[in-house]
Amino acid sequence: MKLQLHLACGDYAHTEPVRSGVVPVEGVDLNYIIVGSHELFRRQANFAEFDAAEFSLSTLMILYSRGDTRFVGIPVFPVHRFRHRSIFVNVNAGIQRPDDLKGKRVGVLEFIQTAGVWVRGFLHHDFGVKIEDIDWYIGGLDQPEDDYVERIPVSLPERIRRHSIPPHKSLDGMLEAGEIDAAVVPNAPGSFIRRSPQVRRLFPNYLEVEKEYFLRTGIFPIMHTLVLKREIYEKAPWAAQSLFKAFARAKDLVTQRLSAPAGVRDYYPIPWLSEYVQSTKELMGEHLWAYGLKENKKTLETLAEYALEQSLLERPVAIKDLFAPETHRGAEFGRI
Repeated sequence: MKLQLHLACGDYAHTEPVRSGVVPVEGVDLNYIIVGSHELFRRQANFAEFDAAEFSLSTLMILYSRGDTRFVGIPVFPVHRFRHRSIFVNVNAGIQRPDDLKGKRVGVLEFIQTAGVWVRGFLHHDFGVKIEDIDWYIGGLDQPEDDYVERIPVSLPERIRRHSIPPHKSLDGMLEAGEIDAAVVPNAPGSFIRRSPQVRRLFPNYLEVEKEYFLRTGIFPIMHTLVLKREIYEKAPWAAQSLFKAFARAKDLVTQRLSAPAGVRDYYPIPWLSEYVQSTKELMGEHLWAYGLKENKKTLETLAEYALEQSLLERPVAIKDLFAPETHRGAEFGRI
């Protein structure tokens, strides 16, 4: 009899073969439920609603550092994203360079959000802007949200100045109006999308900046991972490896198509996509979206270092302890 699992995850091309059943999960009868990450992470962190789920990597680290081990990580990483593009500034705030952020008011959706941890990390290490150099404002991005709070409670030292924005305001509205000077957000705010003259990116040439960052550090920032409820893992530890193998094989099916120029040209209705894919692989290597611990060791350890520096972790976290031991040697399934 197969193990029944309810799994919540985003809607991605590289997970679609698992959702559709084209790639089965060995020994598992899987019910794949599509849930957006903002909602999913709050529901899973607070209520552990799903047997398995896509999950915020920084939140997993924070919970584990507190002794909250309800979840066992699986080194599947559905979302990587460079984050230099994620800093938006008001044009009248006097911010031309990253170090101009010192003493400024900067909005964030959630202080513990993985994207923010990465941005604060490179601001500190690459540009000398420390976390205590900024006043941080927390709230909803495009719409006001009453009683907006972090997905899990966070206690920070006094050196970190954190404020909640008024419930009738949004970060985007305050940024456009100049009530905050900048915002670090996972997706472009509405004011930028509609080309407000008051809002621009801190790094207009973010593609070049991100490429230089990768060439210098070797880091392709990880945002999300996969987790399995520990109570299920303890009864069926093999399920972690089954999930790992299935998601890795699903990702391989999609990326193999991207590796074939004719397949890219004929399948995806975007001109020059095959040339872009090839140039990206020349820059980042053949295995640019690898799963597994060994392949992502530096990236994972860097994020843990940043989270500790930013007082988000109550104690240091060893990366290997976050993930099911059965998956530590399974990386051969997670390469493209």
